[in-house]
Amino acid sequence: MTAKRRAAVVAAWVVATALLVACARTIDWRRAADVAASARPAWLAAAIVANGLILVAWTAFWRALLPPSGTAPPVTQRRMFEIVAISSALMNTVPFGGGHASSIVLLVSRGGVAKRSALSVLALDQLGEGVAKVGIFLLVAALVPLPAWMRAGVTTASLAVAAWFITLVVASRWAHELALLKSWRRTLRALVCMAGMKTAELIAIVAVQHAFGVDVSLGRSLLVLAALVLATMLPVTPGNLGTYEASVFLAYRYLGVSPELALGVAVAQHVCFLLPSVGIGYGFLSRHALSRSAIASR
Repeated sequence: MTAKRRAAVVAAWVVATALLVACARTIDWRRAADVAASARPAWLAAAIVANGLILVAWTAFWRALLPPSGTAPPVTQRRMFEIVAISSALMNTVPFGGGHASSIVLLVSRGGVAKRSALSVLALDQLGEGVAKVGIFLLVAALVPLPAWMRAGVTTASLAVAAWFITLVVASRWAHELALLKSWRRTLRALVCMAGMKTAELIAIVAVQHAFGVDVSLGRSLLVLAALVLATMLPVTPGNLGTYEASVFLAYRYLGVSPELALGVAVAQHVCFLLPSVGIGYGFLSRHALSRSAIASR
């Protein structure tokens, strides 16, 4: 790791730590422990399952993004799920785009996809994520007032997504791998898959709310999701540790939830997200490592 990258990692850690400290100063930790102990495990399990379904919808999304190939066979559902799960694990543990770069390698090596096609999948994936996030922002703004600290970020994020969309549309004139942008049917299919990912994430958020007895409307649950996706658009720490909890904490405090309860929900929500998003991919990696070790020992 270069000195510049080490400095960036340290700076990101400092930012995340500062966010956590700012949240922690308002908390009665004894009451927070009581709140955590009162969580209902069945609802937490439901949240973990819902977050696991994100990988299923993500698999369908990447298959929809793949440009048709007349020579190579299409990537099967099972193989693509493995690629997505490992990519998710790496994206949530490796900082600064390392996981995204690894996903390109996985698509090429495990999926047999051409390098240009793999790059187009990643580019369109980021566009689809951006479009979904802007849609969430607009929906939330129509249902509940946005906090002041979110408004500028929402505007900036929306402009960035629009710029990326224009860039890819222009590039599609020369890159046939981006032809999806010219097909309404394929575009609609991809957007439905992306909507499925965000719906599963919202269901997981609501499940964690039920686990802690937090009673808020659907619009306010969407506000929590909007705060989360805004704060994690640019990953500054592995797994968004710190920024994830801080954004959820601030959203619930804005909704009038007590600091102790807001902290318990934020931490539990992140854990329920990380278990499937990292654990499933780790399982695939472990299986490959063990099988190679077995072959090498013969």
